[in-house]
Amino acid sequence: MSFASYEIARSGLTVNERGLYVTGHNIANVNTPGYVRQQAMIKNGPVNTVLTRGGLMQVGLGADIQEIRQIRNTFLDNMYRKENSALGYWETRQKTFIDLQAILGEPMESGLQNILNQFWDAWQELAKEPDSLTVRALVRQRSEALVQYVNHLGEQLDRLQNDLNNEIAVRIGEINEITREIAELNVTILKNEVSGDTAADYRDQRNQLIDRLTRLADVNVIEMQDGQVDITLGGYFLVQRGISTDLYAEERNPGDIFYVAKLAGTDIEVPVKSGILKGLMESRGEIPVSGGVTSEDTMNIVSDVKNKLNTLISVMLNEINNLHKSGMNIKDPPEYGEDIFVAINPAKPLQMGNITLNPNLSDLSVIAASKTGMAGDNTIALEIANLRNKALIMSKTGLVSIDDYYQYIILTVGNKASEAVNITGSQQNLVQAIDMQRTAIAGVSMDEEMTNMLKFKFAYDAASRVLNIIDSMMETVVNRMGLTGR
Repeated sequence: MSFASYEIARSGLTVNERGLYVTGHNIANVNTPGYVRQQAMIKNGPVNTVLTRGGLMQVGLGADIQEIRQIRNTFLDNMYRKENSALGYWETRQKTFIDLQAILGEPMESGLQNILNQFWDAWQELAKEPDSLTVRALVRQRSEALVQYVNHLGEQLDRLQNDLNNEIAVRIGEINEITREIAELNVTILKNEVSGDTAADYRDQRNQLIDRLTRLADVNVIEMQDGQVDITLGGYFLVQRGISTDLYAEERNPGDIFYVAKLAGTDIEVPVKSGILKGLMESRGEIPVSGGVTSEDTMNIVSDVKNKLNTLISVMLNEINNLHKSGMNIKDPPEYGEDIFVAINPAKPLQMGNITLNPNLSDLSVIAASKTGMAGDNTIALEIANLRNKALIMSKTGLVSIDDYYQYIILTVGNKASEAVNITGSQQNLVQAIDMQRTAIAGVSMDEEMTNMLKFKFAYDAASRVLNIIDSMMETVVNRMGLTGR
């Protein structure tokens, strides 16, 4: 009788003890975010060939642990990360539309439409009483209210745009922090696995970081045979094994005011196609790379709304000024009217943030309501009041009125906001569904772990009994054989 039986029993004790250790580790981490359950892969031990009377016979020498593996589904991981980038993109657009709608204040009574209505109504009242100083004071007051609101609206849109631009710099910094940590974990994982140890917990940390990274940008993740990962964005390496390359936020060209992502040590702009970073760039307004034209389907949210509002404001105020200058005031003798609205900076056009009321209008008699200067003539006041319905601005459907163009802006924002809300909701459901599938495979099941615990416990007990029996047999051989005949 050989001593191989001891090794067989010992291997049973060791293997099942290790299995209990893995089970206990799973149970302890049942509530750990990002933890992927582990499994002890047991294989049979080496086989010994012995010569017997019946010939050569193979005798097993117990069991061994092949590896401690993680139960993951790479296909689901890749799906999750792809859809996670799209979710980050649409969530960012949705948030921007919510902020934009709050600034526009529509369809509440505090929006630009209400201010315009009051302005047009004041001129309508002046048309009824063209010589009334009281109504002229109302016209001046409503004109001042229009200027203040339009300038304030421009300030809010500029602030939103600048906030989005600053957030881009913050998000780029967040990407850099994540990629540095991933590069460090690459080195740690390689050191552990090369020495034959398991690095499952380090892999969990790295996978969580990769999930966060995919929400920020549409990175491409490739795992190497040695367990390290390479990460690229737009074809440029952010992580290459143990080395990370930072991004930095800088204007695309000197003199530009908005940031883009560039590769550290170069002036190369890194293209971003999805994720929070892309959503922020489109929300703020990307500077077109070529052609100078942005697609309506990938609307640069804030800059597009600003451009449309500035077009409306510029056309409307210039038309009002032209009509007012063609009319006569009620001075004695009557004089031609002046601009009602003037630019704060004459070098720039009349647009949000660059508008003020002509200080000469403090004299109410300067307001021109008539064409001829004769008492009771309301021609100019009526023409200005009717501008609200006159086709002046070119839109996708042709020439439209000022009110219709503003409604077109509001409807466009509303439709795009509704689209963002709907797609974000659908994308959230999709990401959650994929994550649930991942969790069903990778998550810890207490029922399964309790079953494994009992299985390894009984196997451990059985192996210990085998060891005791073998020990008893050896005792018989050593201490009792040869006693007969003494």
